[in-house]
Amino acid sequence: MLKRSRVRVSSFQRVVQRTIKVWHCSLLFGSSLIWKHLKFAANVDADFKEAIAECQDCTQPLARGKDETSSIPDALSEILLELDHVFVLSFNSCRTTVPEMLARRTTCVLGHKVDSCWPKSFVRGSQTHAMKVSFMHAAVFELARLKKYDHIAVIEDDAVVRRLTYSKVARYGFQKLVHSNSWSVIRFGYRPYFLEESSRQRCPSKCRCMIRKHVSEEFCELHRAGCDIRSSDLYAVHSQYYSRLRSQILSPRRSDFERIVDTRPLRMLARQWLILPQISFQAKLDIPLDYQLGLSALYVRKCVHPRPLPSIVAPQVLNSSSTIV
Repeated sequence: MLKRSRVRVSSFQRVVQRTIKVWHCSLLFGSSLIWKHLKFAANVDADFKEAIAECQDCTQPLARGKDETSSIPDALSEILLELDHVFVLSFNSCRTTVPEMLARRTTCVLGHKVDSCWPKSFVRGSQTHAMKVSFMHAAVFELARLKKYDHIAVIEDDAVVRRLTYSKVARYGFQKLVHSNSWSVIRFGYRPYFLEESSRQRCPSKCRCMIRKHVSEEFCELHRAGCDIRSSDLYAVHSQYYSRLRSQILSPRRSDFERIVDTRPLRMLARQWLILPQISFQAKLDIPLDYQLGLSALYVRKCVHPRPLPSIVAPQVLNSSSTIV
């Protein structure tokens, strides 16, 4: 009986030893894959930084327009002056013009120059155009990091802007917000994509946007991340998020769709703020401008709280025929 017991024990030990070896090999293999992925991701990031640092003539000064005819109206320019710098993205040359007061801190970024700088492996798959645009945003984040800007605005050259009047309280609120650490992104344009699928659904809790009266009644906060609000035509971004946004756009772990700047990277940031009402829209989009205006008003009616809306916001939301630049 004793010998049989010993045989059984030794057999059990062998099984345990084999299992431990299998686990050990699995751990080593998994660790090896993780290390290779991290090394590859680090190489991608390093290659990108090197490409942008060596990219010549990819920026140029922006044309100055007369204050009353410039692409960026005075009311918006006065708000943007609170930011360290403004980057306008275009493929060949920037058609956007800015008033004199904003010209000195605005730069045009040329897409065809940037395209020639980074490795061709960065752009792949069927989303070529969207990926190139997204890499321009990533390039701007890197340029802003190199210049040590605390915050910047990014404007796509085909953005169209409503000529609205904002109160002194709004400008003061924006100033107070920008010079705090309580925000990641401030959106001047936004596309509530979830409402395009069903305009009858209730506002998802993660899409509720709260007006904070201690900041301004003309801004609301998306405190949670993940709401399917898209658009990258005009927004401000805090320096704390340059690297995070750039890394998500460059991430080899993500599909091309997930790397497009407004489909996932921007969406996954909490503490976003929206200007009320929306001031910028996209000229080249799969839905017409009137539909964009309608979606913007619908979003405010469904998702912006508390109710009733402030008197300074409600009339402008209802008036979707405001002048577009």
